[in-house]
Amino acid sequence: MPKEVFLCSFIRFMQKNNNRSILDIAIYPLLLVILFSCTQEKQAKPTNLAYNDFVSQLDSLRMRGCSAKDIDEMRKKHGRFFSLWMYEVMDFGRFGPISDTARAQYLQYWLMQNQPVFGVVKAHYTKYTDWKPALEQAWANLQLSIPSTPNAQIYSYLSQFSNYNTFVDTVVNPKTKKTEVILAFSEEMFLNDTFPAYALLDMPPFFNRYNNSDQIASQLIWNYLKMHHEPSHLRNNMLDEMVFQGKLWYSVLQLFPKRNPWELLGYEKAEWEWMMREEGQIWKHYLDKQILFSTKFNDYKRYFAFGNKTFGGGVPEDCPPLIGNFIGMRIAQAYAEKNQVGLAQIWQPTKSNVFLQASTYNPIK
Repeated sequence: MPKEVFLCSFIRFMQKNNNRSILDIAIYPLLLVILFSCTQEKQAKPTNLAYNDFVSQLDSLRMRGCSAKDIDEMRKKHGRFFSLWMYEVMDFGRFGPISDTARAQYLQYWLMQNQPVFGVVKAHYTKYTDWKPALEQAWANLQLSIPSTPNAQIYSYLSQFSNYNTFVDTVVNPKTKKTEVILAFSEEMFLNDTFPAYALLDMPPFFNRYNNSDQIASQLIWNYLKMHHEPSHLRNNMLDEMVFQGKLWYSVLQLFPKRNPWELLGYEKAEWEWMMREEGQIWKHYLDKQILFSTKFNDYKRYFAFGNKTFGGGVPEDCPPLIGNFIGMRIAQAYAEKNQVGLAQIWQPTKSNVFLQASTYNPIK
């Protein structure tokens, strides 16, 4: 499947060693707040994104029955989205070439089997509604920062509690003949970490970092940027991967300027403060291991792996995950501050070593 927080210069107080005075520790939280309130991308007037409540349509089918005609109507109405949902998310392709009657029969069976889910998601999203205005504000910010960003449509769906919690794709609107973006999310995968059924499912240990409803918007933006920019950002070594992932994180923070970075990116506040505090040591670790230009993915994959910790030699036991993404984000912040540029310039294809040099990033001072 298709799959900018300027850095305040005075916060660069990281030392080559771990010695910090009591004053450092006392003022650190204040500096952290100041860091993420520096000049950011301009806020745009929120855009109105069309919302297709596909889950409610499925619930209606559940109650009255699904026929071959319904399958054909949904295919015509939702086009690309429906095909992706049915064949990628629901994996109908495993049945081979079957008739719409057979598709309708299986879909009706699945709808009845998942009957309790419809009531749960309806009650939840009646209460949790902030995700949509947050997404509309962020998309407007993105279109202001990068004017070539097309319009988007939002779809909700169910995914059988699978790892297809979101998907993003592009489609040509048959009426306007313009490219539009599909931003789709699985409602039952964002019910917050208190949803009891999650404990019964075979979910990865880190799943609770990314299942809050207030992360729907940020994950959709994250995934869109990844899909859109991957073709122009080839990743052949660790620095390539670091810069690309860092640009993604930096963009998300810029597009949601009123949100705490740890909440957007799936961390506890203490974990984020740890990474900020130990930034110099993390960078020194990479330099000491001489892996920034390694082309062997196994040498550096642990720094970009989703999980609850970063494991392996040279890192402490309490090291949070994705520290490669984190350092990449700090490089992108330094680049934006040093060169006074916005997201459109950040995303210009640039060799990662040139990007690093132009950022003058060096937290070891």
